[in-house]
Amino acid sequence: MAGKSVAELQLRDVKLGQLPKWLASCNFSPGSIFKAMQRGRNRYHAKYVNVVKPGVAPVGQFIAVFILVSYIWRYKGEKSHRLSKYHW
Repeated sequence: MAGKSVAELQLRDVKLGQLPKWLASCNFSPGSIFKAMQRGRNRYHAKYVNVVKPGVAPVGQFIAVFILVSYIWRYKGEKSHRLSKYHW
């Protein structure tokens, strides 16, 4: 780490004082953001989906995302129902 510039460091190796300089060296173009999302998806699939002995983690994550999205869709109705004195 002593010989590397701030731009070459990973986020977990950056000190708090170096963070603005590290963020300034990042490329935030749409193409690079798309490539970063693809790398994240590939890492997720390599770790949880494309394995020899799969576990229940992808199923649990799918259920958690489904619950979160369904709550977001129903939030307006839940909010008005929650604030009423007599529910029925």
